[in-house]
Amino acid sequence: MFVELVIAILLGYGVGSISPSYFLGRLIRKLDIRQHGDGNAGTVNTYKVLGLLPSAITAVIDVSKGVLIFWFSYHVLHFSLTIALAAGFAAIVGHVFPFYLNFRGGQGVATATGFLLFCLAQFIHWGWFPIYNLCFLAFVALTFGYISRKGEVVGSVVLPLLLFLILQSAPLNTWTVFFVLIVIYILLINFINLIHKRVMTINPEVKARIKWWRFLLRPLAILFPIFFQLIGEKPTLVLLGIITLIFLGVDLIRLSHRGVNIFFFRNLPMFFKTKETQRISSMSLFLIATFLVLLLFQYHIALMTILYLIFGDLFGKFFGMQFGKIHLFGKSLEGSLAFFTACL
Repeated sequence: MFVELVIAILLGYGVGSISPSYFLGRLIRKLDIRQHGDGNAGTVNTYKVLGLLPSAITAVIDVSKGVLIFWFSYHVLHFSLTIALAAGFAAIVGHVFPFYLNFRGGQGVATATGFLLFCLAQFIHWGWFPIYNLCFLAFVALTFGYISRKGEVVGSVVLPLLLFLILQSAPLNTWTVFFVLIVIYILLINFINLIHKRVMTINPEVKARIKWWRFLLRPLAILFPIFFQLIGEKPTLVLLGIITLIFLGVDLIRLSHRGVNIFFFRNLPMFFKTKETQRISSMSLFLIATFLVLLLFQYHIALMTILYLIFGDLFGKFFGMQFGKIHLFGKSLEGSLAFFTACL
């Protein structure tokens, strides 16, 4: 078995290290593609530097490498599933670290994506991943693609969702473990690109408008349903009720005394939005809503409602401010789409 593993890894690495991007650059324009564009010997950079046809050739080869070496190892050499999958993963390593290019190749995303799509097709065929989940993922990808026009943003939303859906519907075995590793790898590269390319650099207007402590504090409300399960209904409602009364009490005091209200907005502007000068803050309303749904509804209904409030609001607010272009009735179409999709 050890010998088979070594052979599979060497085969996978060797096939994966074949860099069509590099060779096409040398052949067509006599250049090292790693010295141009974003510096990667991959499909995207090939398109930027060499054009459509070379990038299409690169994409086909890079996407196929991992799947082909898996098929060859499993069906021709009759290696075990684990060893054949290791050969496929070695192809990704070979793409990233080709020995003849001083171990500096592409990012391996195309090869990993090819294997991911192959695994996904298998899961669908075996009934591990329902078609309606695939349709939902496609809808999410198209929606956030329209909102952001950035592949990295789409990946940051779709890949964690894909991971969740797979773990929810597929059995835990060698296939799913390998699939999870592939998704995590692509997601890691995606986050690196987000930072490196500054894709999600927040607009100055957004920085000025968002009260960040409130924006980041909102997800902590998920602790209340967790406490509901851990310590029981009554202690959770008492705790939530006390917190709600504190926030609501501050609002009522400042709204009933003009001087107090002015003091808060002059000296503590980070706590309140400008539009809340004459009304109860959205934080108080959110806490009231959370208290009422936990008090009046069954747990699973209350949980889903709170999740809608948390993530729908976060997605709608951030994507609306960051990418909003079309405004209707004081709200952006992009933010509304993000809110709706997050709630789904």
